[in-house]
Amino acid sequence: MLKQKLILFSIITSLLFSNLSFSVSAQEVPSSSDENELVADADYYQKYNLFLKYEKKRKYSKYKKAKKKYGFDSSSEKAKAKEGYKKYKLFKKEPLKYAAYAQFYSDYKKYNRYKKNVSPLSKYSKYKKYDKSSYDSYKNYGTTTYKNGYNRYKNRLAELAKDYGEADLGCGIKNASNICLGPLISVGLWSSSKSDLQSTPFKIEANEDYNIKNSAGTVLNENPIPAAIQTRVTYESSGKLRVYSDSYPETYLLDNGIVDFVSADGSSTIIFDVHRPSSSFDQYRYSMRFRYSDYSKKIWAINILPIEHYVWGMGEITGTGDEKYNQVMTISFRTYGYWKLKFSTKYATEGFKVNATPGNQLYYGYGWEVDHPRIKQAAEITRGKLMMYSKSINEIAITPYSSWTDGKTRSFEERWGSTMYPWCKSVKDSYGKHPTKSTSQLETEGNHMVGLSANGALKLARDYDWAHEKIMKYYYTGVNFLNAY
Repeated sequence: MLKQKLILFSIITSLLFSNLSFSVSAQEVPSSSDENELVADADYYQKYNLFLKYEKKRKYSKYKKAKKKYGFDSSSEKAKAKEGYKKYKLFKKEPLKYAAYAQFYSDYKKYNRYKKNVSPLSKYSKYKKYDKSSYDSYKNYGTTTYKNGYNRYKNRLAELAKDYGEADLGCGIKNASNICLGPLISVGLWSSSKSDLQSTPFKIEANEDYNIKNSAGTVLNENPIPAAIQTRVTYESSGKLRVYSDSYPETYLLDNGIVDFVSADGSSTIIFDVHRPSSSFDQYRYSMRFRYSDYSKKIWAINILPIEHYVWGMGEITGTGDEKYNQVMTISFRTYGYWKLKFSTKYATEGFKVNATPGNQLYYGYGWEVDHPRIKQAAEITRGKLMMYSKSINEIAITPYSSWTDGKTRSFEERWGSTMYPWCKSVKDSYGKHPTKSTSQLETEGNHMVGLSANGALKLARDYDWAHEKIMKYYYTGVNFLNAY
């Protein structure tokens, strides 16, 4: 069976669930997962396929016009002209010998036009079935955006056929108590243009002493930078970053446009304040990187941290739901991040693995963690746990979800056309069925209804006391759980 390694996770919006028979906070149940690397590209793939149908119609129309102008009314007329064409060619080659064939000039001319204008297009005659006006509406799906998404989707499916996705990255970082926090994951937080960064530099400080490193891992500062001393990063020129402060005299110029801020003593408890513009969430654990991308010409703020710390700052939920439901969501979030760390190349040109926006899954960092402590509690209970598919070999099985269903979930194949997600089968879902909205209304709101029903999971946890594994095994077929560290 072909294996999958793609993910569908995380366009999250805050919704008020006024039709629920129980109280739900605005972000306790996320609305739907929608991972750009699969769902958006799957959409591009489908629409570019429609464009290809339009192209076939267009090519058939071109063939039909050429045939009407230069074609023959019957096969016998075509055969007669072809014979005359051959005879006149002999005349052209040896006029004296074939003088009698001069009379076939009109046949030669007509068949020559047919050869030049119709024959090259005759391969399009098989597209007659696409000669429908409805295909004209697909012509706008032929842009580079759709074509690139189509190719990415095709290439990804080919990659997935070869990949088994074992959870084999090991313990990763350990804290002071020798507890594994998981491997490091890089999270793109936001980016600035060169001109914006020159006018408004990145600002960073920490709650503990910190060091500044270049891309080779060399510490640039002679002595640790004291906690609360603010350092700035600006764009210099030609891909270079300049690092400086009002509180110490040194200025560091990074030729390759990468600078890291890390704990001076290797502590896993350091928290960096990056003073993110227009955001109440600007504190992040473990380490920070600022990186110029020669591809996009942007400078990215990147948080590099253990996966467990990443899960603690998940912004998908508020953690106000039942603890078993919170455990379901932290496992989903962790599994997604782990897969991205192993396989994703979407943001390789920018220098990170996941984006902190709904394009991947929402991550708000330390501030969110402090304000929503029950998320961290659930993450600690499920520490290191991933959902796996175990038909023939344990492979990472990422979890698509929707807020609501219409009484049943959809299989991945039914919704998106791929058979490589065998754990995403259709199951009955009275628990997550919306009490009033129709199927079309739910779909319009973004409920693809594949995989887990978030409201159903919440209800099963709170009203039926189902454990997190039981809930996930109900919505996903043939899965088990693995503590990866």
